[in-house]
Parts: sequence; C-alpha cells; structure tokens
Amino acid sequence: MLSLASREERPALKGGSMSTYQISVSYDRLDIEDLDRMELIAAAVPDASFCAVDGQTRVEATLSADSAVEAVESLVNRIRSVDNLAEPLRHELSLMAVPDIAVMVGVNRETVRLWTIGKRGPGKFPSALDSVGDRVRVWAAHDVYRWLVDNSIPCPSGYPLSPHEVTDANRAIQRMRHCWSNKPTLAMVPEWTMVRHEEATVPVIRGTQDAARC
Repeated sequence: MLSLASREERPALKGGSMSTYQISVSYDRLDIEDLDRMELIAAAVPDASFCAVDGQTRVEATLSADSAVEAVESLVNRIRSVDNLAEPLRHELSLMAVPDIAVMVGVNRETVRLWTIGKRGPGKFPSALDSVGDRVRVWAAHDVYRWLVDNSIPCPSGYPLSPHEVTDANRAIQRMRHCWSNKPTLAMVPEWTMVRHEEATVPVIRGTQDAARC
C-alpha cells in the first residue's frame, strides 16, 4: 500500500467525503500540436489544460477524489484510455512566489509581502519552501491554499498536492507504468499460436500408436 498524506492534509469539501485537487502531470510523447490527440484527451478530461515545458507536455486539471493519489490515477487512466502512446512521467510540485499569490487572491504584492512577514493579516503565514534566482522566496502552493482557506480568504477551488502527496502520486505513476510494461500485447499472439501449433501436431499420431501397444 502507498502511504497517503495525513487526514490534516486532505481537506474535504463541504457536504461530501471527497476532496478537490489540482493535478499537474508532465508527459512525454504527447505533442500539443497534434490536435486529434488533444481533442480525444480533452473529451476524456473536459477541464484539462495543456502547456509545453522543457520539451514535455504538462497536463493540468481539477479533479474530485477520495485522496490525492486517486485523483492522479484517475487523470492518468483517463488519458491512457484514449491515448496509450502518451507516457506519464511525474506529478509536479506546485510552487508560488509573492506575485503568483497576489494574482490568485486579487490583492497587490505589497499586501502579500506583509502577510508573509506577519505585519498584516491574520499572521502565521507558512514558511517559504526555498529561494530561487535572485533570492526570490517560493512557497508550496498547498501550504498557501491551506492558509488562505483557514483564514477565510477567497481563493480558487481545488487544493494543490502537498510534497508528501506528490511523492505518493509519483510512486503511483511509476507503479502504473510498470504494470503496463508487463502486459502482453496483441503482437505476441500470432507467434505464440504458431509455436503451440507446432508442438501439438507433431507428436499426436505417434502418441496414439504408443498408447495402443500398452
């Protein structure tokens, strides 16, 4: 069994047991310029969006499920059902900087900056996950969403996955790929039939004669 995130990291929707998650899976062998394939995937995952990042295609969608892992598995299985050439690689950890948070919530950057240092707002803003570039601080989007919701600050529906949930989701993706690689394909069937045919026809008459002598 995969280790899922704790219950505290799985916010449930009001009025139901399921939660809504923002899913972001990177794919190889999925060309966003192939409109026929994109239409099939869009029909299987109606709210999906696509973008090309570093030679790969990132598929993003908001899905409801009992757990983050189940939401990721649902997305991957839906795409697999209409395009078995697309290869899921990993779930991306969603990060946010001050400008991203400001755009999402609809406030100015200075307000968000003051939130992050505790000089405005309800306080206890989550710690930054890392610093990138010219010492630009970034937060796990999951932590930011929880803080916004806990403090009744309006934000889009759907929780990004926590780092623990991303780890579990990537294990699930690798497990699914392993299962697919071990399945026999139809191309193997004719060869298997010929071998069985050769084994069955040669010894039949001789075997019958030997049985008659006994």
